[in-house]
Amino acid sequence: MIAPSSRFLIVGEQVTGPVHTGQVIDWDQRRWYNINGPLTYIPPEENVDIDVLKRYIGQLGQTVKSITVDENGLLVNVSSDPEDDSTLTTHDPRLANAPSLQSCPAVQHSQLTEEDRLGPTVDLVSYADDAGLKKLAVFKYDMIFQRRSWIWNELHLNKALPRHPNIVPFDRVVLSDAESRLLGFTTPYIPNGTMEENKDRVFKLSWFQQLLDVVDYLNFELGIAHQDIAPGNLLVEPETDNLLLFDFDRAARVNHTSCLPERNDVKGVIFTLYEIVSQDDHFRRVEHRKQDQNSVLDLESWPVKTKLDSDIREFRKLLNAWVQRRKEQDSAPAEDVEFTPGIPDVPPASPVIKYHDENGVAKWGDNSIRSRQQALEHKESLIVWERPPQQLAPLE
Repeated sequence: MIAPSSRFLIVGEQVTGPVHTGQVIDWDQRRWYNINGPLTYIPPEENVDIDVLKRYIGQLGQTVKSITVDENGLLVNVSSDPEDDSTLTTHDPRLANAPSLQSCPAVQHSQLTEEDRLGPTVDLVSYADDAGLKKLAVFKYDMIFQRRSWIWNELHLNKALPRHPNIVPFDRVVLSDAESRLLGFTTPYIPNGTMEENKDRVFKLSWFQQLLDVVDYLNFELGIAHQDIAPGNLLVEPETDNLLLFDFDRAARVNHTSCLPERNDVKGVIFTLYEIVSQDDHFRRVEHRKQDQNSVLDLESWPVKTKLDSDIREFRKLLNAWVQRRKEQDSAPAEDVEFTPGIPDVPPASPVIKYHDENGVAKWGDNSIRSRQQALEHKESLIVWERPPQQLAPLE
């Protein structure tokens, strides 16, 4: 189930005179809503749109596109008019236009059965493998333009990474049934939850050593910075008892412009160990550039809320030695690495007729992003992402 705190996203806001309109996505239903109301009740950039939708979403039918509230937040209008549909579609490249992916194992979207909803644009699914056996997988996909390049880049990096005992491997690309367009990719499902979700298991010193080793491997042997080391991105493979790192959507080549100092993996490891041990993440509830690793390293004692297989002093001793070694390694001249993941640019969108001028002449453009209404008018093939809600409402 998607965490209530992650269920909604504001993707747009407009102010017209005294009226505020916001576009909110409900990731549970994968549905867009217009939220309208007076500025006195819904000021910009304060997430009130989400509060309004949470309050009324349990009363809304599956065809509702827009709701309006008054100055007291009371519902005064509900619209299912297609003209009020704010849904935007994004260009998903055809497999035929992506040579880098044509040798990848693939599965069609219609062959996936949803088993659970793990997070925004991340589902637990099943499909029949080549032997006809049911296989569980995690499906990560793109349904808004802002995340298209993330999925594209993460997919290419995942499939290029050498097999490693501490990295969740790539599984398959997922294609639309019509036109074989790239929707996302799958990775094998690892049960028992992440380190953030499952706080009951005993955290092992050997797992922490594996985390240090895989971070060194990525940074020095592959020249890759993960940039999102966190308990929520760590699993344990039950058959091998190996710690597994996943979620490479923030990853970048070391020393490239997208490799951000404030997201460096050493800092990520420091905070991750503290958060696993203490079950306290308040040091990272600020902007990345304001996160201070010394605020954790300099603590005389750490509150231990998680069961450990070794004394906390052993964990901190291992961490401190690694941090010191990394200071020396990171200050040395960088060595060349042979790993080149080969991440091409996203294929350009196909040209489409955007509109006709007053003389009836077609005006062309690309369809990287356009309204669903426009796409339907031009009889384009669309993915229907909407689904029934899994969570009951109203929501707190």
